[in-house]
Amino acid sequence: MTEERKIEKFGVGNLYPDRNPPEFHFFSSCIDVEMSDGDGFTFTPFFNEFKDTDDIDKYLEKYIEDKKVEKLDVRMDFMTWSHYYINPETLELEDFIEGDTNYVSYWVWNNETKKLDEVDTNSLNDEDEDDDVDWEV
Repeated sequence: MTEERKIEKFGVGNLYPDRNPPEFHFFSSCIDVEMSDGDGFTFTPFFNEFKDTDDIDKYLEKYIEDKKVEKLDVRMDFMTWSHYYINPETLELEDFIEGDTNYVSYWVWNNETKKLDEVDTNSLNDEDEDDDVDWEV
């Protein structure tokens, strides 16, 4: 019987390259981010494109500044752990397998203060009844 290799050099999770398809198991907190502009991503502190940061607020503020967004609703699902399929050569995450959500928070971009303000779901999209965003609570 052959043993499965587990590579632990990443500090935020384990790579299982021998699984078919290969998997990456985060044991640090990842954040699944959905935005009302249709964009979204998984924030993986200190891994891949986020390898130099663990500050989701600064990342989102830069995203909003770069895109010159004036209005944006953001939903963040904070995961205590999560598993993804991964391309072991590029380390790009692929499909989500499973995970455990610790809590969910909702934010609205305040264009006056240039900061994200935390809100409850009832205050999202009040002025835009026809928005296509469908937040699951």
